[in-house]
Amino acid sequence: MHIAQVAPLTEAVPPKYYGGTERVVAYLTDALVELGHEVTLFASGDSLTKAKLAPIWPRALRLDPSVKDYFAPVFMELETVARRAGEFDVIHSHLDMACRRTCWRRARARAAIWHFSDAFPRKRRRTRRSASPPEPA
Repeated sequence: MHIAQVAPLTEAVPPKYYGGTERVVAYLTDALVELGHEVTLFASGDSLTKAKLAPIWPRALRLDPSVKDYFAPVFMELETVARRAGEFDVIHSHLDMACRRTCWRRARARAAIWHFSDAFPRKRRRTRRSASPPEPA
């Protein structure tokens, strides 16, 4: 299966210092490669991975003093993923809502997965449990 992993550009994958999301992306990406999937990681150029790296920016944005506008590299990443969306069976984005609208328009992927930040409250549905399990038929 061809899988795209889209990581935040703030930190390298895996992160050199802080970066919980980037650490999870690193573990997941390497595990998918070990399972035999063809994985492309869209991340900063200083990332280390067993997958095919598609570097968007030379190094993590937080550690790059030359970055004046943090949004420009992120939009470059979104556009790159959107242009290549047809190459993948699954697009797994670890970015916020922006990627969903940009990538999904062009995606021919069978599945797309997005993680949303806690800034978007989730509605939780309460379910009522029955007092006893149903009788077997």
